[in-house]
Amino acid sequence: MLQGHFTDTLLDVAYRDPNNLIFSTWSFMRGMTAPIFFFASGLIFVFLLLRDGRPFRENERVQKGIRRGLSLIAIGYILRLSFPRLLNGEIYDGLFAVDVLHCIGLALLALIGTYLFSRRFRLSFPLLLGLGGALVFYIEPSLNTANLDNVPLVLRNYLTKASGSVFTPIPWIGYSMLGGILGYILHRRPQLAFGQWLPFALVGAGLLMHFQSDKLLLNLYNLTGLDNFHAHAFNNYLLFRLGHVFLAVAIFIWIAQLWENIPKLLLRIGSETLVIYEVHFVLLYSTWFGIGLSTFWYRSLTPWQTFFGALLFVSFFVLMIAHIDTIRSFNWQRIKKTAPLAWAWILEKAVFAWRVARVRAIRWYHRLAYVFQKANG
Repeated sequence: MLQGHFTDTLLDVAYRDPNNLIFSTWSFMRGMTAPIFFFASGLIFVFLLLRDGRPFRENERVQKGIRRGLSLIAIGYILRLSFPRLLNGEIYDGLFAVDVLHCIGLALLALIGTYLFSRRFRLSFPLLLGLGGALVFYIEPSLNTANLDNVPLVLRNYLTKASGSVFTPIPWIGYSMLGGILGYILHRRPQLAFGQWLPFALVGAGLLMHFQSDKLLLNLYNLTGLDNFHAHAFNNYLLFRLGHVFLAVAIFIWIAQLWENIPKLLLRIGSETLVIYEVHFVLLYSTWFGIGLSTFWYRSLTPWQTFFGALLFVSFFVLMIAHIDTIRSFNWQRIKKTAPLAWAWILEKAVFAWRVARVRAIRWYHRLAYVFQKANG
């Protein structure tokens, strides 16, 4: 995510050649980030939700999930604040744009809602997740062609990217719901994560999606006559990427089986993704204060500059997480107590400097007037 956002934001447009092997490979790998992220979030949340085992109202994961979902949506809006523009009384459209945090928050709420529905009506939870994910994927072309001009901007941004949204819940929460199915399977049979049947099954499903999903969609169109299947068949990025997600998850399972002692720093980085996202968003996209990397180098760097810049960018966040406990334990209260004293000292020096400048300006004026008067007799 970090290097992908850095490169996409700062690499000069002149070097974005889809026929270039390096750029096309980077672009393909960058496209993997969002599907894997949403799929993994659904997998992990459903696994933890079911592991709690208590009734819905007593389930701690339900309560945490609702709070986390709402807080992610709120943080998504907070990160888009621009204080200079707001202080000028400007209410800009970008303030209401929807990004990945809004979608992850809604995905958590959707998973909880599906779980509640399954418990209330005694329906299969994984079946509902599968139907929900398929439905979300299916309706995506209809939203792309729908006329939403009369929909309020705040709501419209959740349905289309036409007004500046980067992500929209449809289709991305579909990946979370489908990931929840795997979370359910691993909850019921956790030993599958330590064997070979599951990763090989995922590889088979991934290859099937990669090579045969176009044909599957065309067959569904011929069978049903529904235009959405036709639209998906000729813009088949959802199932195509889903196949790649299956392959990636299989690889992760094999890595976890072989790599018994995963470094603590790597695990800590994985547990602090929200902090990383928040800090990188402000630093890279110049939001809160209008100053950031995009302010100075937006789409202006050469490939080598971008490469080394991305390396430094990622290294900064690795170091930040390595020392995150020290940062959090820092005595911020002392700063709060000393801040008024520091401000008073700065104000005192500023007033003194103003008085000195005023006296010197008056003296300079009198001298200039004397010289002018003497020159004119």
